[in-house]
Amino acid sequence: MAPGIRDHLSQALAELRASHAAQGRAITALEAAIEARLQLGLNALPQPSAPISEHRREHRSGPPPKIAGDAELQAFIMARLDRLTFEGIAAEVAQHFPPNRRVGKSAIWEWWRKSQGGLRRKRR
Repeated sequence: MAPGIRDHLSQALAELRASHAAQGRAITALEAAIEARLQLGLNALPQPSAPISEHRREHRSGPPPKIAGDAELQAFIMARLDRLTFEGIAAEVAQHFPPNRRVGKSAIWEWWRKSQGGLRRKRR
């Protein structure tokens, strides 16, 4: 290989290496700027105004049970627990509450069991 060509290739290789290093520094600077801007935006968000519900605090998925969030429904059920079956309570709930607040005997039993501090039943 001719000495002039070798010098020319060495110079091109050096320029490519310098360009590659400059690109690496530019990428690092851009990543740092993006992260700083993201943190600035996150820190500027308003604090939540509502407290975390017990349902969320316990990391439960899905919506909270209807009975747990309805004090009137709870009182209605509690007033009947000592004299009616869960099925009877569900029937009375259906008579006195609108459809979106009605609960069945299984939901009543599950709420009652949890309110008594009982252990979860094992599934087989």
